[in-house]
Amino acid sequence: MRIQRKKAKPKSKKLFIIIPFLILLFSAGLFGIYFLNQSHSRQTTAPSDEKYYFADSKYSGIRSKFVTRDNKREKVSIEYPITENEKINRLISESIDKIDRDFQNTVLLATVFDKPMTETIGYQVTHNTSEALSIVVNIKQDMNGAHPASMTQFWTFDKKSGEVVGLADFTEQSDEAAEAIISAAKNSISQTIKQRQQPEIDLNEIINKEALSNFIITNNGNALAWPLGQASLLPSSYGELTITVPISSVSKYLQNPTARKLANIPEPPEPKPEPAPTPTVANKTIALTFDDGPGPYTEKLLDILDKYDAKATFFLIGSKVSARANTLRRMQSRGHQLGNHSWSHPELNKVSAEQLANEIDQTNNAINQAVGTKPNIIRPPYGAFNRAVLEQFRQRGMSAIVWSVDTRDWADRNSEIVCSRAVAGARNGAVILMHDIHPTSVNAVPCILDSLKQQGYSFVTVQNLIGDMTPGAAYP
Repeated sequence: MRIQRKKAKPKSKKLFIIIPFLILLFSAGLFGIYFLNQSHSRQTTAPSDEKYYFADSKYSGIRSKFVTRDNKREKVSIEYPITENEKINRLISESIDKIDRDFQNTVLLATVFDKPMTETIGYQVTHNTSEALSIVVNIKQDMNGAHPASMTQFWTFDKKSGEVVGLADFTEQSDEAAEAIISAAKNSISQTIKQRQQPEIDLNEIINKEALSNFIITNNGNALAWPLGQASLLPSSYGELTITVPISSVSKYLQNPTARKLANIPEPPEPKPEPAPTPTVANKTIALTFDDGPGPYTEKLLDILDKYDAKATFFLIGSKVSARANTLRRMQSRGHQLGNHSWSHPELNKVSAEQLANEIDQTNNAINQAVGTKPNIIRPPYGAFNRAVLEQFRQRGMSAIVWSVDTRDWADRNSEIVCSRAVAGARNGAVILMHDIHPTSVNAVPCILDSLKQQGYSFVTVQNLIGDMTPGAAYP
């Protein structure tokens, strides 16, 4: 019996078409992955001239990351805050990076460079407790156009959650509270506009809940503020301004757990007419202040100030005065203001009552012996004081002067960094802290004066900046 074998069927021709196609598709996928990785690598690689380093800040729980780029096309100095909450760090870093990317794109598109485009970005902390953090990022850009750009970004954060606290959170969604704050903010702007003798403007469409959504807490938790950059809400010609609303003027609308956790909310006052808030800034002026002198570089500093017709305020160490009495007399003859900075630079809130009195009186007497008058202002070393210290000031008819911009010139002996910090933090009515005992600080002054004069600032003494001061009170 013959067994017939079945003939094998020929393989489908489809396989000869599908297999090469799959090989081609797989190769294309590998190439795509490689291309994306290479593209990402290029996008995240820092420019070859970019440098960075880290340093402690004066603010509790916050460090700084400094990034610089310096070449023929751009000159950049950026200071990032690094808090203990990664969510806060990420939001601020992304905001700064977006601004910097836009600046870099402008630089890349430019074809003519008579001089480098400049960008300085820094920050100031206005409120820092275990519960809340208020921070302002100041941006100054000069793209060689008609006017340099001056911008701000600012937030108040819940430090535990890392979330931004908006006006709606602070007022617990109360329309009545929001309207009261909006009304006080309009008053603040109106008063500033009048004092600057600028045209009145209809604020009803400009100042609203959306415009005031982000805010900062200032004045040791006693005020709400909005530091507005040039052209951020008002036309560019109105310049920079800060809206300030004392919490005491709206406290009856803020009797809620969120506001009480983050700021100092007093009990609601007895019903009475609410005074119009006083704007913090009336003129485009700024006060340069110098601590710890007189020293070997003070005479050079006085020459620089003479050249720019700029006035400054010097907070003097009493033990150094007699050896440089001629320098003090020159300060006074040039219209600068002299202030007390203690005899030996201790933390005044940690010394005995007897030593506190001696620190103040010995310095006042030394200054009086040199120039014939005693100062009416004092800067407590390290900015450290309490009620007992302020009471001693009050008894002597003296006011405490702290600062609103810290150049940290004692930590970074680098004139360019000192200049960048001063320019980035500069605002109408600001008090800038420096030390004339460091040559790098004195060498930074021409850069500061040149940059800020171009922005229309004039430089005055603390007395001329603040006006009448109450003995025993602290400014600004």
